[in-house]
Amino acid sequence: MSAITSHLMRRGTEAAMSSFQVPSDKKTSQPNGGLVALFFITVVVISLIFWSVEYTYGMVIATLAAVEDTNPDIYVRIASNPDPIKPHDEEDAELATPTPPKPITSKLRTAVKHLRSRAGFWSRFRGMAMFMAYSGVIGFLSSLIPISTTSFLGHVFVQSFLSVLLATWQMAWVHIVISEPSPKRFYQRIPSYKTWIKIAPAAALQDVLTAAAFFLPMSLASFAGWFDSASDDVPPMVALYRFMGVTVIPAIVAFVISIPARVIFVRVAASMLPEEDETIVPFDRSFGGKVSPAITGGSGKIGLMDAWTTFDWAARVRFAKVVGKTLAIEVAVGVLAALLLGGQVILMFKTAKPSESGAPGFQISWE
Repeated sequence: MSAITSHLMRRGTEAAMSSFQVPSDKKTSQPNGGLVALFFITVVVISLIFWSVEYTYGMVIATLAAVEDTNPDIYVRIASNPDPIKPHDEEDAELATPTPPKPITSKLRTAVKHLRSRAGFWSRFRGMAMFMAYSGVIGFLSSLIPISTTSFLGHVFVQSFLSVLLATWQMAWVHIVISEPSPKRFYQRIPSYKTWIKIAPAAALQDVLTAAAFFLPMSLASFAGWFDSASDDVPPMVALYRFMGVTVIPAIVAFVISIPARVIFVRVAASMLPEEDETIVPFDRSFGGKVSPAITGGSGKIGLMDAWTTFDWAARVRFAKVVGKTLAIEVAVGVLAALLLGGQVILMFKTAKPSESGAPGFQISWE
């Protein structure tokens, strides 16, 4: 989804700039430099907060929720009366049995505390180095392929191809997130490309479906001319709202489709976690006996269908709650951002001073 987010930001910036171009026959005003600096600082701070929420909860905690066992077989009943001669009440023993604790990812706060206790303060950003390396390589390779921002079909092919090509890098990120801290460097966790053929189908299911669900509807909207903000018949603000409409809906569709596809990829990748790596949450490596070890001649991984069918209903609900809570936090941050930035823009308009025509600098249209 990071490629979709970056594309939305780039397209939104272009649309906003084209909508607020300053006509040559209108007066201009020069905003206060301090307010402009405050505006950009606010944008940076809010972006960092939003990214922190998305990475910690939407990626790290959600990944743990996708693999954590709902009822791990790690509890051993200890009889309160060890004397074999003295009879004991089975019903009382049953009542005395301690209630198994809830899954770690049942609450966001519980999951963060667990990570901090096992992997330190910065554990909420675990896997960041691997993620940045993956994103950097994707961005670099994408820049080498000349594709117009309006060529949505081209984006489907490029983003899907590059993501599947680096499927083992995504797999390494999953392994880092779900396992205990390791002395290995992040690049040492990347599996060999002999493993690529095993993870490629899951990566294709995730990345191709997500990219197609987002870019294909936008391709149809572009063909219909809904992105043409330069038309004299369409007011700039109407064109901007139209752009937001035809991008938000595909983004929502892509997000919904990506949820089960992401779960499948994570569980397939987790099934190939090296034996020497201990998991940081309760996790059944055999997936209920569906995984046959490679050492015995098996595939050493779980199949796509089994990855979803072994994801029990309680785990699905727990995963959905993590995603829903993350969205709620992001919406709250978005509303706060709209209030802060909107207030600053209004203040810039009110305190702007008239400037000479053609003067350089940041100028605002003045009716």
